[in-house]
Amino acid sequence: MAKTRNDLFFSVRLPNGVDQHYQLVVPPDLQPAAAVNPRAWVTPGMATNKISAKSATIAAVVWAGGLSKRATGGPPNSLMDVGGSPAGGFYNASYVRPDSVELRNGPIPYYLVRMTGQIGNTRQTLYAAVLEDGRIIRPTPISTPPRTVHAKKGHH
Repeated sequence: MAKTRNDLFFSVRLPNGVDQHYQLVVPPDLQPAAAVNPRAWVTPGMATNKISAKSATIAAVVWAGGLSKRATGGPPNSLMDVGGSPAGGFYNASYVRPDSVELRNGPIPYYLVRMTGQIGNTRQTLYAAVLEDGRIIRPTPISTPPRTVHAKKGHH
């Protein structure tokens, strides 16, 4: 697969002390959500709706750190804990907080959300790519540390 300037390589230290390396890339040939699930886009207006940077950030935090309800027994509209404690989500992280969000224009525009979260005993930098329709692109685990990958990219 050809590398693009939008490839992002990063590592996360797991609670057992092992580094998990990731590559985050939005495929240029991604199908629109309407093509993937036409029933979700029944209303014509929905097919052109794009989420805001703020909504993308909230989606990224929920995805990265999970979502939990407060103590049971409260009213039906009780508060939700987004990216808090206990650990959860894709990274099995707790106390996830957004640092920045940037709209990246490529073949498929997306928001790159940088966050920090607690994994094990370490506060770490986490990333999410959120498409304008709200879908999240999962980082791909890779076996090579990011430094090695970047060194190989120097040859054009």
